[in-house]
Amino acid sequence: MNDIPKLIHTVQNMGYKVSLKGDKITLKFIGKDDPPKEALTIINQIKGNKAIVTEYLKNISLMETIFMDAVHEISKVYQSPPLGYTVKISPMTCEKAVTIENKINALWDEGKDITGFQEAVKEWQDLHMKFIKLFNVKKKVDTVLDDVYNASNGKPGP
Repeated sequence: MNDIPKLIHTVQNMGYKVSLKGDKITLKFIGKDDPPKEALTIINQIKGNKAIVTEYLKNISLMETIFMDAVHEISKVYQSPPLGYTVKISPMTCEKAVTIENKINALWDEGKDITGFQEAVKEWQDLHMKFIKLFNVKKKVDTVLDDVYNASNGKPGP
C-alpha cells in the first residue's frame, strides 16, 4: 500500500485524472499533448493492484469528506483571520496547529487510517475554533454566522 499513493501521484503529475466509479478505477488523460509513454507502466501497476488502489481511493474520498465537513463548521463562525493574533498571544498553540496539520497531511498521503485522520481533523477543527473564539473575544465580536450562535460578547445578534 505504501507505493500506491506514489503511483497515483505520479500518474496524476503525468496528466491523468484518477477516480473511482463504484469499484471501477478510471484513468482519463486530461493533459496537453499526448500521454507520456512512461505512463503505461504506471497504469499497468495500478491495474495490477486494483483492490489496494480501490481501497486507497475510497479512503481518500472519505478523508476529503471528513476534512470538508470540518472546514464547513469552522466557516460558520470564521470572521477574521486569527493567525497573527494567535501567534502573538500563544506561539505554542500555533506550533501545536502546525504539528496537527503535518499529522493530517501524513495520514492523508498514506490513505489508510481513517479513524486517526478523523481524530486529527477534529483536533485541528477544535484548535481553529479556539483561535477564532480568542480573536473574537479580543475584538468584542459576536460569532453569529449561518445560524450558529456562539456569542463572545454575551449579546445576541451580529
